[in-house]
Amino acid sequence: MSKMKVTKMLLWMVLSLVVACNKDVETISPVTEVQTVHYRASIRTDVDTRATLGEGMVYKYANGDRVYLESEDGTLYGFLDMEDAGDVGKHEASFAGILTYVGTLPRDPDPPVNLVLVSGTDDLHTVTDGKVDAVSAGSYSLGSWASSLEDAVSRLSHFTGSGNLMDGSFTLQQQSSFLRCSVNMTPGQAPVGRVITARLLNNSVPLREVSVAVTQAGKLPFVFAFLGGGVSLESAKLVIEWTDAENAAQSKDFTVADQTLAANTYYSITRSTFSYDGFCITAISDGTTITFKYNYSDSGIEYSVDYGDTWIHYTAPFTLNADEVAWIKGNRTNYKNAGTDTYESPSNKPIFEADKKCYISGNIMSLLADKENLSESAFHGAFSKGSGTAVTYIDIHPDNPLIFPDNTLAPKCYMQMFRNCTSLTRAPQFRVEGTAYRCCYNMFRQCTNLTDISGVELPAMTLSQDCYRELLRQCSKVKTAPTLPAKTLVTECYRQMFSNSGVTTIICLATDISATSCLSEWMSGVPNKGTFYKAPGVVYPSGISGIPNGWTQVEYTE
Repeated sequence: MSKMKVTKMLLWMVLSLVVACNKDVETISPVTEVQTVHYRASIRTDVDTRATLGEGMVYKYANGDRVYLESEDGTLYGFLDMEDAGDVGKHEASFAGILTYVGTLPRDPDPPVNLVLVSGTDDLHTVTDGKVDAVSAGSYSLGSWASSLEDAVSRLSHFTGSGNLMDGSFTLQQQSSFLRCSVNMTPGQAPVGRVITARLLNNSVPLREVSVAVTQAGKLPFVFAFLGGGVSLESAKLVIEWTDAENAAQSKDFTVADQTLAANTYYSITRSTFSYDGFCITAISDGTTITFKYNYSDSGIEYSVDYGDTWIHYTAPFTLNADEVAWIKGNRTNYKNAGTDTYESPSNKPIFEADKKCYISGNIMSLLADKENLSESAFHGAFSKGSGTAVTYIDIHPDNPLIFPDNTLAPKCYMQMFRNCTSLTRAPQFRVEGTAYRCCYNMFRQCTNLTDISGVELPAMTLSQDCYRELLRQCSKVKTAPTLPAKTLVTECYRQMFSNSGVTTIICLATDISATSCLSEWMSGVPNKGTFYKAPGVVYPSGISGIPNGWTQVEYTE
């Protein structure tokens, strides 16, 4: 019989014997007893402990970790220590210790119990008379913070579990939420040793604050912890205060999006005290390697990883860690990535590649020699490898959009720009009044996870041949199309524009739809039902080159 089973049996016998001895003596007053019992249990952390960043997103036991166990009535309690040092670094371990029972007998031999993990560097749980005090939201003080997420999980976590004593096996779950903040500053603003104060205000009420000495020039990372579930951020802001090189007081306020923080989850806020409107790449994970297809030359790429203080001509791949940013500028006329077939499909030469998913943002024009004007084929296939090879490593930054210029378009300037970028979930900010030949042809084709196209506006009243041809083809998660206000259509301007997309709402105000193939298969493969808003009096053909029979037609009024 295993040691675990023997221990559980002995515990049961001790407690049951006490119960049995008192069973038939109902006239005798209950007796208060104090006894100790050795107890062993197998305890694991939840396999979905998202508050940590380790492999599998699971909390790994560390030196000094103890588990406090207490019955629900508070009469049975004690600490359990990790039995085997080999369990350090694992998410399941054997714990053993002496439990104390103080109470009136008889009692339940298999009582419900609660457990709390107390780490070796714990700043949250306190012990009074051998018991862990109850943890409340107030246990996280105004100045409660950590230097990293790993540090926060170690010191400010509240892992709890429950079950019955005789089970001998328990699972702990994270009950804290963490707000991971990263403020980027220029090295001149935040040199090593400079003390900077950060405050998190919620509806003008201070929630957390930290005064921290900068340990890496230009970087200010810190983490705030909250007892999870129901912590609501409303009209919140992050206030940063520091003194500059001239010892003048400086401050910067950043808005924090409204949201409710949940237990077992971490949230990230990344902000910069300076403004660079050029193209940026932001790493999501540590060890993200960036490889450009355009090497050093007079018309090559330059990048900065120190907030624009210094620029490096690109000659070899470089690596970014989570939340680190590379600012990019280039001097090429265009980044044409086209093959030799009839439709100049991209030929596996995007501007850059990454071995892990990352965000892109900023003004795309910083990559061109002429920062003010688009050239022909300026970004033709810029982020695409073609129809046969998906790009799985880019998305638009959720807080910092990718910005396109509002100046005149050039032929093929955005042609097939994001084709088959299957990791793209949101579109860039895009609005121009004019068009050019094939300017947006196939721009988002095969972006099968593209959902948010709220930044795309197509207000042009004068169209060009093939301008929006196959724009959203095979974008199966896009539901609502941008409004199409142009009155006169031209050759193949909307050809296969929504083919095999998820679009169910279209507003098209064209009054002249007679141009050759202007609507050819534009609604091929769309959902069977949808709503089509049209200019009053215009008659469309039925079917995939008109309006599908299952769709409802509505005359549009402003």
